[in-house]
Amino acid sequence: MAKYSTQFKIKVVQEYLLGNTSYNILCKKYGISSPIVIREWTELAKSHGLESLKVKHPKQSYSINFKLKVVTYYRTHDVGVNKVAAHFNLSHSQVYSWYRIYQKEGIVGLRPKPKGRPRKNMNKRKKKQNQPLLTPTKEEQYQQEIADLKAKLAYAKMENDILKKLRALRQREEKDKR
Repeated sequence: MAKYSTQFKIKVVQEYLLGNTSYNILCKKYGISSPIVIREWTELAKSHGLESLKVKHPKQSYSINFKLKVVTYYRTHDVGVNKVAAHFNLSHSQVYSWYRIYQKEGIVGLRPKPKGRPRKNMNKRKKKQNQPLLTPTKEEQYQQEIADLKAKLAYAKMENDILKKLRALRQREEKDKR
């Protein structure tokens, strides 16, 4: 994946926002691999301003609560990964990565991982044993349960809305038959 400078991103987004050209034309003009890249830049700039297009060099660590908030937002709102990423000013791959981890490991997987190489203990040379899986704390269990219930509630509301629309549609069809 090519890295683009902040100035380049701003230039392309501003040119698109002027309304004279399409994503495809800009891709060909500037040699960008996909129009999706430009669309993501413009959505990010529209929601968070041109400052959000800055190239982020330092590795930023996020709290478990923030990660859970992002994942819960993605699960409960009927929007795609790109919209969630733009809402929280993150990359779409980061949002999807946290979502996959949450699906696989639950809230425990969202905990910050220890950095660096593990210390080598010269005195004890044990064979590697399977390390026990991390168990969530009570607070994390409650947070996960709340997140799951919010997702179920959002799904039930969506289901209820669909059934109401269906009922209204059937009633309208019956009126039309009479």
